[in-house]
Amino acid sequence: MSENPNSVPPPAKDPRPRPQYGELAPEGWTWQPPVERERVDAAPASPVGAGAALPPQATTPILESAPAPRTVPGWDRPWTVGLLAFGLLATVYGVFSLGGFPIAMQAFYTDQGLGTYTPAASIGAITTFGAITLVFIWLAATAVSVRLLLRHRRAFFAPIIGGAVSLVVLFAFTMAALFIDPTLIEFLSRQ
Repeated sequence: MSENPNSVPPPAKDPRPRPQYGELAPEGWTWQPPVERERVDAAPASPVGAGAALPPQATTPILESAPAPRTVPGWDRPWTVGLLAFGLLATVYGVFSLGGFPIAMQAFYTDQGLGTYTPAASIGAITTFGAITLVFIWLAATAVSVRLLLRHRRAFFAPIIGGAVSLVVLFAFTMAALFIDPTLIEFLSRQ
């Protein structure tokens, strides 16, 4: 039998050790990290000092660095929960303060000798609307805080902002209830 003239003999075993990563790169060649986010057709440039160009490569995706995950300090969650709990207590106090406004005014009238406090017709609406507003502010601050906590973002500022807004609202509704009382206005103008 004759041998096949088209057959290629197996390559001889190379006595040299296998190259490690980057050892066979031509002198002067540097790798530049990709900058764009799109896919580009990249044909590597000829290495410096080499006569032949490398074969073109297929379309390759450009690597993009993923944004580092946000790290929330360990104190944020307990502080947020604590501030929300404190806000709940403050909201309950504000609601009862507005609800007990006529009783507090009667005590003031008695202490100052102004007679019997007769609330204006709109006192009930003012104090009720104020109390409902305080509850909704606390609920909004809680919803925002929980959403931020679930997204692993800082959330402690949401109850602080809610508390500041609640304080302003409580003060505004209290002042509105005080300034519709003509007896109190007359008493304060005499002082």
